[in-house]
Amino acid sequence: MTFRLLLTLALTWSSLAAAIGVNDIPALPPGKTAPAPLPASTPVSPATPTNSRPAPSSLPVGPTLGQAHRASLQGPATLTRGTTGEWTLLLTNTGQTPIHLEHGACDLKFEVLSAAGEIVRPVVTNTLCTLQIVITDVAPGETARVLSFRWDGRDANGNPLPPGTYTLRAAFWDRQVSIRPPEVHVTLR
Repeated sequence: MTFRLLLTLALTWSSLAAAIGVNDIPALPPGKTAPAPLPASTPVSPATPTNSRPAPSSLPVGPTLGQAHRASLQGPATLTRGTTGEWTLLLTNTGQTPIHLEHGACDLKFEVLSAAGEIVRPVVTNTLCTLQIVITDVAPGETARVLSFRWDGRDANGNPLPPGTYTLRAAFWDRQVSIRPPEVHVTLR
């Protein structure tokens, strides 16, 4: 980037940040109270996330699919260093009406966490994607493959990760709906 572009971005960001004040933060709805803080003696660590403090995530967030469904990731439970595994988002329609999704070919993102809960491979955002539109229709009672992603056992910088157990988290988001399958654990050998 050129110096002029960086300066423009910095000035734009600082003016936006200055325009947001404490009065811009919405209050709780009537009748609702803020959750009580954890006692000072309660230890909180990334390795053992609590229900009141979700583990950090780099995955996109959006409105959830409003139809009855079950999502899962299907792929290898073990990955040998130097190889690449592929995981597929499976969507099962558990409702009575068809599910119809029109989405991009890159609308499934994933991240990898270490056993300590640290994100070692966040969502990659600097990739090119085709403008291909994919249509996924799932009839009631059926299961369909939505999209897949590949992981080669490397961190965000392309370095091989040490052997161990890692957690894969994924999110499908097509700017209309979000689908979050349960995380899966993968042993890297």
